[in-house]
Amino acid sequence: MKNFEYKLIDQFLESILVEKGLSKNTIDSYRKDLYDAQTFLGQRVELYHLRLNDIKKILNFWSITLSPVSQARKISSLKQFFHWLKAENLIKENIMKTINSPKSNHNLPKILNESEMEKLIEASRDENSKDFPLMYCVVELLYSTGLRVSELVSLPIQGMDKDPKSIIVKGKGGKQRLVVLTEAARKALLLWLHKRHQMKCTIGSKYLFPSESNLYLTRQIIAHKLKNLAIKAGLSPNNVTPHAIRHSFATHMLSRGADLRSLQTLLGHSSISTTQIYTHTANERLLGLVKNVHPLADKVISD
Repeated sequence: MKNFEYKLIDQFLESILVEKGLSKNTIDSYRKDLYDAQTFLGQRVELYHLRLNDIKKILNFWSITLSPVSQARKISSLKQFFHWLKAENLIKENIMKTINSPKSNHNLPKILNESEMEKLIEASRDENSKDFPLMYCVVELLYSTGLRVSELVSLPIQGMDKDPKSIIVKGKGGKQRLVVLTEAARKALLLWLHKRHQMKCTIGSKYLFPSESNLYLTRQIIAHKLKNLAIKAGLSPNNVTPHAIRHSFATHMLSRGADLRSLQTLLGHSSISTTQIYTHTANERLLGLVKNVHPLADKVISD
């Protein structure tokens, strides 16, 4: 039986679900962060009765056990929760307003270079593989469109029974965007659609990638199959993830002249600042190219 504090957390989650239209994964992350904080406190104090000393104890524990990025996420969850408590007049003062998130060195996203992507795509084309044409379609769609893996696995079959040249994607917050398919992605999709029609688990399924045990293939299954494909392609499986392919799409697009605003639309970013991280990635790659190739690179650097 949940106590009053956990019920308050659930009320908060229901509120932001309706107000912000957040995804289930985001809501689950909020829940875990807030439950973890309450578990740390135990029965001695309820989360909404936190005092500055209690917060310091939690932050000290997190600083020892978590990375700066994870700390920042949990602090953000607490801030959102206390903001809601104050707005609902459940507390007099929001003491989380005075708490700052830890500074972290934002690592540039991992990417595969164009040669590595070609190897991965080539490996996915193996018609003798039990995962063909599924993974051929998955890799082409991820790299040709920059889809999030959550967007990919939840793609509906509706509208794809003909010869799609574009698809409607439902992204974060339920926002929809139009994604244009490359010729390679279209061909891979058509191959998968042909195979899909022959599968028993597709009967009555409304998803492009149905599953016998779930509504659709999970992100974990896609990630696992990608790692197997990476090994087959002679690549490090640790570097090949759905997110790495999305990052590769963005970086390669920028390197070939795409503008930030267009890329923002393609990726489904609500803020241009999120898209700008890829400019740093592209710039680092260009700097590395100059250092490795330019005949006077050593002289320029030493000077």
